[in-house]
Parts: sequence; structure tokens; C-alpha cells
Amino acid sequence: MLRWILLVLFIPLFGFSFKEKYSKGVKGDFVVYRQGHQIVYISIYDKTEKTLIIEEIHSLDSNPKLSLDAVSGWVEKGALNATQWILYEMHADTGEILEAYCPPKKAFINFDQEPPTLAKLYLIEWDLMPDNRRKVSPKTKKVWSPPKSVSNKPVLVEKSSLFRKYWDDDNSPLSGLRIDLHFDPTATETFPYMIDIQNKTHPLARFFQLDQGNHSKGAARFFPRRFPEFQQGILQKGSSLVATICCPKGFAPFTLSLEQVGTQTSLPIEFTDEQKGETHHLKGKIPKNLPTKGKKFRLSIKTSGVHQGKFDSIEVFELN
Repeated sequence: MLRWILLVLFIPLFGFSFKEKYSKGVKGDFVVYRQGHQIVYISIYDKTEKTLIIEEIHSLDSNPKLSLDAVSGWVEKGALNATQWILYEMHADTGEILEAYCPPKKAFINFDQEPPTLAKLYLIEWDLMPDNRRKVSPKTKKVWSPPKSVSNKPVLVEKSSLFRKYWDDDNSPLSGLRIDLHFDPTATETFPYMIDIQNKTHPLARFFQLDQGNHSKGAARFFPRRFPEFQQGILQKGSSLVATICCPKGFAPFTLSLEQVGTQTSLPIEFTDEQKGETHHLKGKIPKNLPTKGKKFRLSIKTSGVHQGKFDSIEVFELN
């Protein structure tokens, strides 16, 4: 009997992961949070079987272009005066950031050192807390649930589903913190309606929901994409070809071929790859007994990542 009592007290009932949530979510699902004077909009901007694009926009509540009763409308009109605005593409299986873009700066972003929080939380298993491990309201003696709003209007939640995670001591911004996620058990929502972050002694941040819904068009008109490309300067060194390509994460890995211009001849090439970030310095073996006199060639790569395609070098060359 004691064993089962201990199980109830110390072992959560079951869990979930954001990966599972997003696998059921659809394009246009969104949530709006308020934390202090910060307003945060998050949506599933686009989704495929292999990738997920998240749009995240921040603003101050004092923004004259923003109405707290209609944040999604402000977003769809272009998110004027936003303090931060990014789109990032995640691998649907691993949560890895494949590409990230900042529309106001019209620039791509590198998140290798510190990815967005949502990406870090993607694969984590969250534990559902039983009632005896939850805060109880001193007035009602019932399990406490945070307030929920839709279009900045209160929505009754009898009792939230509380999921919890204690973050490992990993020297990250979340190191050693407790993160609570509250979901409405009567709704099938992609995002929690409240996020509570605290350390061992007191709360640090609470993100209260102002709105949540579906079919948001987002603020960005499109998600730009960088494609693999050859850098100038394909060189022959003895029996090898040396080339450099830039290949964004979503396209790698790839194979290399030598193609004769004006023909259908395409020969696979064995190559070594010295990679530094998205830059690949390639050294490929020229096929033996290849007729070269008077002929011109180009290199081609075929990608097999989540984005697949064939990309040829603009530069053509002759072989000695």
C-alpha cells in the first residue's frame, strides 16, 4: 500500500511534448500572451510533414497601433511598431532550427548559440501534476487555476491541466528553473494559456493569455528561403576538383555530380567535405577515363534534406 501512495505523491500521471501538440496543430493556430508590459504573439505560420514555421512578434502594451482586444488584427495589418519580429523554421522531428528570418531587418538570423525558447522546449516531456501537488486557493480550498482570456475577455476554466518541468542546471537562461504550463482541458488548443516560470524561491515571469485562436494569417507576407549555391572559383587540382558551396541546414546532406554541358551526361563524384557552418569546402575526384577534349562541364548537387532539389553551378569549366 505504501508503495502505491508514494507513486501517487511523487510520480506524475502522464505527460506530453510540444512535438505532439504541434503534430495536431494547423497553420494559423495562434496565442497572445501578456507578461508585464510585454505583448507576445506566437503562431504556426506554416507547416508541412517535415517542417514547422513559427512566427513570433513582440510589442509593448503602450504601442498606439495595438489594441489589446484585437492583437491578431494588429498582426495581420503588419505588426506596426513591433519591438521584435522573427520567423523560424524547425525540423518537425528534432526541433532543430533550420532557418530564421527577421522581416524588419530583412536579414537571416543565426541561432546556433542560443535557439528560441520554444525550440528548446520542443522535445521535452512535460509531466502532468496531480491535484495534491498543486497550489490550493485559501478562499475556495480548490485547486488554483490561472485566469484565461480570449479577445481580452475572461473565459471560465474550472480547473486547468498543469504540466511541469524542472530545468537541468545547464548554464542556460532556464537553468535550474521550474516551468509550469496551464492548458484548458475542455479545449483542443496548441498553446498553453498560461506559462509560469520561477526559481527555487519566487516567480520570475508569468505569461497570461490575452487571446488564442485559429486561422491567423500572420504579419509576414511570405517566408524567404535561401537555396544552396556554388561560390565562384571551381578549380582543378590534378585529378581533383575543388569547390565551395553554401548549403542551408534544411537542404543538407547532398551528393555531387559532374555534368557535361549540352548533354544528359551526369557522373556521380566521390568527395570530401570540410564543413564550417553552412559553408562546405568540397574536394571531388574526377572520374577516370573521362573524355575531356573540347568539352565543358559544370558541377551539380542533389539535396536530400527536408528540402530536396537539384542545384547547378553557374560557372562552367574545362578539364585538363
